[in-house]
Amino acid sequence: MRLHCPRSAPLLIALQLAAVVGCNHSASQLTFMFITSFGQFGLNSSGVVPAVEMAIRHINNRSGLLPGYTLAYDSVRDSQCQNERSLDAFFQGIQGGPVKLAVIGCGCSVATEPVAAISHHWNISQISFFSASTALSNRSIYKRYFRTNPSFAIEPPAFLSMIKHFGWKRIAFLTQNENVFTTAVTRFQDKLKEKNYISESRLFETTSNNPTTTSDNESLFITSDDYRVFFLNSYSGPARKIICEAFQKNFTYPTYVWIMRDSFIDNWWTAAVDKSDVNCTDEELAKFLDKAISFRGYPFPENDTSITDAGITAQKFQEEYEHCALKTNYGVSDAGGRAYDAVWILAVALNRTIAMVNSSNINGTGCENISGSLVPLEQFEYSNEKMGCLMQYNIQMANFTGVSGHIQFDMNGTRIQNRIILKQYTRLAHGNMSRNQFAYLDAQHDYDFKFFPGIGNEGIYPLGIPIDGTAINKTITYSIPMVVVFYICSAGGEVFALVCLIFSVAFRNKRVVRLSSPTLNYFIVAGSMCMYASLVTHLAPARIEYGVWTTCLLSLCLFTIGYALCFGALLAKLWRVYYIFHNPATKKLFAQDWHMVLLTIIITGIGVGLLILATATTAINQFVVKEKYSTDKSPKDVTRNNYMLRCYGQTSPAFYLRALIYAYFAVLQILGIMLAFQTRKVKFPGLNDSKFVATIIYTSSLMLLLLIVNAFAFDSFLNASGSLHAIGVLILTTSILALMF
Repeated sequence: MRLHCPRSAPLLIALQLAAVVGCNHSASQLTFMFITSFGQFGLNSSGVVPAVEMAIRHINNRSGLLPGYTLAYDSVRDSQCQNERSLDAFFQGIQGGPVKLAVIGCGCSVATEPVAAISHHWNISQISFFSASTALSNRSIYKRYFRTNPSFAIEPPAFLSMIKHFGWKRIAFLTQNENVFTTAVTRFQDKLKEKNYISESRLFETTSNNPTTTSDNESLFITSDDYRVFFLNSYSGPARKIICEAFQKNFTYPTYVWIMRDSFIDNWWTAAVDKSDVNCTDEELAKFLDKAISFRGYPFPENDTSITDAGITAQKFQEEYEHCALKTNYGVSDAGGRAYDAVWILAVALNRTIAMVNSSNINGTGCENISGSLVPLEQFEYSNEKMGCLMQYNIQMANFTGVSGHIQFDMNGTRIQNRIILKQYTRLAHGNMSRNQFAYLDAQHDYDFKFFPGIGNEGIYPLGIPIDGTAINKTITYSIPMVVVFYICSAGGEVFALVCLIFSVAFRNKRVVRLSSPTLNYFIVAGSMCMYASLVTHLAPARIEYGVWTTCLLSLCLFTIGYALCFGALLAKLWRVYYIFHNPATKKLFAQDWHMVLLTIIITGIGVGLLILATATTAINQFVVKEKYSTDKSPKDVTRNNYMLRCYGQTSPAFYLRALIYAYFAVLQILGIMLAFQTRKVKFPGLNDSKFVATIIYTSSLMLLLLIVNAFAFDSFLNASGSLHAIGVLILTTSILALMF
C-alpha cells in the first residue's frame, strides 16, 4: 500500500516497485510510463512526482473507478530535458516491465517532442503536464499527444496586449536556439509586425560556454539606444548567465525592462539550484530580477473550495501536495496540479474504455473499422490499433473539472485555456524574492489587460513605467512667444487698415480723396487686411499634416490675393499717370475709374488662377513635407528627433507652383518699377498720390525680394524664417497703408 507522504525519493521508488510486485493481488494492474525532468538546464519538473503519487492513491481508493484494476507506474524516468535522453527513457519503458497503456510526461518540450512523435507507433497516447511548445499542436506529427497545460500559442496576442498597456513598441528577443523557443519567437514577431511594432531576435546556442554572444560572436545585447525592453526566451540555465552579464552591463530597472516566461522553478537564479559558474552573486542576480515580469498561460480552478471531479477541492489538494512535497527531495512545482489532473484524465479515459469493451459498443468513436480486437486492458498489446484508438478517443473526449480547473482538449490535443497570468519578481528583505501575480489577460475578452484588485501601474513601477528605447519623434513648431508678438502686430495692422477704410469712406467726397480714386483705395485696404491675416495662418502652430496643409494653403491664398489686390491697385494708379502724360490728346486726358478697377481685377484674377492651379494639382502629402530639424536627448536619455512640417518640399509640385506665383509678383514689381521710373518727374496737384505710389513700389520691391530669399533659402530655419516672413509682410503692408493714407 502506498504511503501518503514518503520521506525520500529512494523510498518512494522502492514503495512503487513493492506495489507493483505485491500489492492487491485481487486486482489487475494497469501501468503507464512516467517520464519527467530532474533539472537539466535548470528546468526541473520532478516536483510533480508527489502529485502523481497523490493522484494514483486517490484513484485507487475511488470506488466505482477502474473496477477490478489498480493504476500504477513502474518507475520515474528522467528525460534530463534532452531529446536523446528522453528517447532512451521511452524505449527503456517500452522494452522493460509490464505493457504501458500510456505515457505521462516527458517534462520540457525539447524532451516531449521526440517521444510524442513516435509513441503512436505503439498505439499508446501521451499526456503532458509541462510542455507548451506550439509545435506540439501539429496533429499530423504528434498523433496521440495531449497536454493539460496550455500551448504557447495563446501568448503572442496576450503579450501584445501587455506591451500595449505599458506603451512599449520596441522589443528585443534574446532567444535560445532550440525549436521550442525559435518557433515561439517567430509567432511573437509576426504578431508584433501586424501592429507595426519593432522587434529583433538574437539567437544564442544552448551548448555555448558563453551564451551572451550569438553564433556569429556578436554581443547578444543590443545597444541601449535601440532597445530597452528585453524578452529572455530560454531555459533557466543559460538565462542565469545572460542576466549576470546584463547586470554587469547595468541593463537594469528603471532604465530597462526584462520579461520572461514563468516556467522556471523557485530560486532558479541561485547557485544552490543552478550549478553553472557565473560571475555574479545570488544577491546581485536577485537585485537584477527586481521588477522583472514573467507570464504564462495558467489553468486555474474557478473556485478553490469547490469539490472537483477528483473528489477533492483545489485548496485541499494544494495543502496536501505541499505537505507531501516538502517531505521529499522533489520540492513543489507549479505543474503539480496539472500532473495530478493528467493522471486523472488517463484514469477516467481507461474507465470509459473498460465500459466500452464490456459492452462491445464503440459506435461513433471512429475506431469501428480499425484493425485489432476489443480486449480487456490487461491484455492490451502494442500492436492492437483498435484499443489504442479507443483509449485515444476517450482521452480526447475528456470533460473533467480538476484541481487546475476545467479540462477539455481541442482537436490538436491541447488544453483549451483562455487566460494569461502576469507576475512580477519582487525583492524582499534579506535578499529574498517573490513572484507576485499582478494582472491577467483573458482571451474571451480580446485579451483585455486587467490588474488584480488593489494593484496598478504605480505599484508595479513605482519610479514610472520604463520607456522602450524608441526614439521620441517630436514635431516642433514656431516659438509661441514669437507667434504671440506677431499676432499682436497683425491685429494692430488690421485695426490700422480698418481706420484707413473708415477714413476713405467718411471723406470720399472730399476733393483730395476723390482725386486718389477711393475705389482703388478700397482694394488696397482689402488687400492689406488679407496680408495681415496671412500672418495668423502662416505662424499657426500646427503639428499634424492636415493642419499644416490647411494653414499653408490659407496663408498662401491670403497673401497672394492680398498682394495682388494691393499691387494691382497701385499699378493701376501708376498706369493712370503714365497714360495721361504719354497720351496728350484731349479725348484721352483722363482714364476712367472702371479701367483701373478692371486692371486690378485682371491682375488679381491671374493670381487666383495660379492658386487654383497650385491646389488642384498637389496632394497633401506633396504639399507638406516632414524634415528632421535637430536631435537631442530626453531627460530619460532617449534620443529625441525633432521634426518640422514644411509647406513646400523642394521636390514637390507645390514648390514650383509657389515659385511661379513669386515669379508673377516679380514681373508685376518690374512693371511697377518701370512705370515709377517713367513718371518720376510728374508734378501735378490732381495726382498728388503718384509720388507716394512710386515710393511704395520701390519699398515693396525690396520687401518682396526679402520674402523670396527667405522662402527659398531660409525655410529650414523655422523660427528665423517665420520671423523674417512676418517682418517682411508687416513692413510691406504697413508702408502701403501709411503712404497711401
